[in-house]
Amino acid sequence: MFVTKNRVRMHDIDMAGILYFPRQFRFVHEALEDFLESEGYSFDKVFREGEFNFVIVHCEADYLAPLRIGERLEVHMYVENIGRTSFTFCYNIYNTDGVEVGTAKTVHVAIEKEKHKKVPIPPVLKKVLKKHHSTPPAVRPGKTQ
Repeated sequence: MFVTKNRVRMHDIDMAGILYFPRQFRFVHEALEDFLESEGYSFDKVFREGEFNFVIVHCEADYLAPLRIGERLEVHMYVENIGRTSFTFCYNIYNTDGVEVGTAKTVHVAIEKEKHKKVPIPPVLKKVLKKHHSTPPAVRPGKTQ
């Protein structure tokens, strides 16, 4: 499991003063970028120098509690599934009280850079994915059963 921190900023809220729904995907994507950087990757390097890319082909989110401007949060990220050409990340978002405020899932497909055709997940990426392969957390941080 990979954990990163973030916070709700003014541009993330709507007229009701709570998190504008598509902004949850900002937190998710920034967690993905932080994850890759922690493993020695960067999107810039992958897109410029790599022979493959991985694209999001499906995403979904659930909103479990409101977030307001200034609130700090943690995004817990793990790999749910690793296939031949695709892999799935799951994200659990918690506020500072340990309350789960949202979840998300993104499905990625490895593609050849020039022709944009599916390719097997490169071994170097598969190794990183296996390191973070997990099952959903049983207990929320800060909470007991």
